[in-house]
Amino acid sequence: MKRWLVLDVSYLAHRAFHVMGHLEYQGIKTGIIYQFLKTIGQLKDEFQTDRIAFCFEHPHLFRRDVFPDYKKHRSTRLKTDEEKRAYSTLQNQIQDLHKKHLPRIGFRNIFCIDGHESDDLMAALAKNVSPYDEMILVTADSDMYQVLAPNVMIYSPQKQKLLTCEWFVKKYRIFPRQWAVVKAICGCASDEVPGIPGIGEITALSYLQGYVKEGTRAYTSINSREGKTIVRRNRALVQLPYQGCSVPALVEDKLNVDGWKEVCKTLGMKSLAGHPPIATRKLGSGLFSFCVA
Repeated sequence: MKRWLVLDVSYLAHRAFHVMGHLEYQGIKTGIIYQFLKTIGQLKDEFQTDRIAFCFEHPHLFRRDVFPDYKKHRSTRLKTDEEKRAYSTLQNQIQDLHKKHLPRIGFRNIFCIDGHESDDLMAALAKNVSPYDEMILVTADSDMYQVLAPNVMIYSPQKQKLLTCEWFVKKYRIFPRQWAVVKAICGCASDEVPGIPGIGEITALSYLQGYVKEGTRAYTSINSREGKTIVRRNRALVQLPYQGCSVPALVEDKLNVDGWKEVCKTLGMKSLAGHPPIATRKLGSGLFSFCVA
């Protein structure tokens, strides 16, 4: 049995920026890379595996081609020159991780696909993982709930919690595959996808649970022509992975200590040099809780 960690690079990089964004070496900003590599080591120790896949965002999004308002304002939130410089620094360090540092260390599962977000790549991997393997998605995005399965879990570094299929069913009283329908009905504020007016997450959940009675305002809104049109449009936007997303092929890495040390030396990260992300791969017992969906 193999255990895979699948990382939302954009999320972890933004998280690293807020922790160590100020760090630099010889006049070059290195804080995001430092914190990111440190996080890899922590995750390796936590889950005892060095099988790691990295999912990067692509700047061109197919969703925006069909719905121009998708994440429309994210690119316009940078107001000051300082904010723009910080964003440029973030993107440069992400690019260096992608093209230089991770490959030099020996990681081979580094994915970025034209038109797709990291969520799409993570979901494609999760939905196609062998039933004999385990997969842990490292992200804070609740959209990923829809791919939870008996052998697929979500780990939130912020909450330091491992979210299981069993947890999801107990909390929301629907199956993970129905989560996309909830988001299609109520919309997704973080992605700027508007839902049916007046219908929030609680009402959408109640509808799927069968508690919204026919004839009520909520029932009528959801089943109206306008409501069905919104749900149909949103379903295509919130369903993971997005249509046409190919499944990245997972291969064994070729991690090497020399590559790790070289990256650490180049970036002045002496404290990390002696802790390469190579694990013993001792799978713990009872890590996953099973549920049938």
